[in-house]
Amino acid sequence: MKATNKSSINNLATLLLILVAVAFVGVLLANSYYMPRFKKEFTRIEKERIIVSNKLATAMIVQENLNHVRDLIFNNMELPGRPDTVNREAQFFEFVTACVNDLKLKLVSVKPAVPVTDGRITTYGYDVVIEGDFFRFGELCAKFENNQRIVSIESFDVNLISDIDREKRQSITDFKTDNKGISVIMRVNTYWVGKEGPQEAANADRQALTKADQPGVVNENK
Repeated sequence: MKATNKSSINNLATLLLILVAVAFVGVLLANSYYMPRFKKEFTRIEKERIIVSNKLATAMIVQENLNHVRDLIFNNMELPGRPDTVNREAQFFEFVTACVNDLKLKLVSVKPAVPVTDGRITTYGYDVVIEGDFFRFGELCAKFENNQRIVSIESFDVNLISDIDREKRQSITDFKTDNKGISVIMRVNTYWVGKEGPQEAANADRQALTKADQPGVVNENK
């Protein structure tokens, strides 16, 4: 009886080994048949994913640029139905003060110049004096560039602050930087585009009529 049970167990074990071997061979065959096809499909899907990701990144960059252009228009131009009640000098002073405080620079002075109007464009100039270091001055220029208002640096003059002057300026010693202290005197301009006046409108109409009367130009009004 025991011999019969032992034989049955051996036969069962042998059958299981055979089944495992057959399953293993089947997996190898299936792998060799299907995996190359799956690999090609995975490669195609990965390429499509990269293309879609690049298009999405490009779309986001375009959207950011369009939003920046929209902000530039709304913050630098007088639009119909939108009252112009902004104090340009106060707005610029608040912006410069926020930038200086953020970068831990020292704002020595801000002197507004007389606004200059040329056609629809009014230029607001400011003589600004700051103290800090070269690195923070570069960051300040970057803030000017990325501002929603159009800000241009017309000119600037950089002077190194001597060690004696540095000791006299507590704000410079508080920078905790190894960079040399500098004093920057610069002329900064902002701009505002106003409504088209009667003279500008007349000039635009005159230019349109001149262009329409040129040879080879079809005047649609005739």
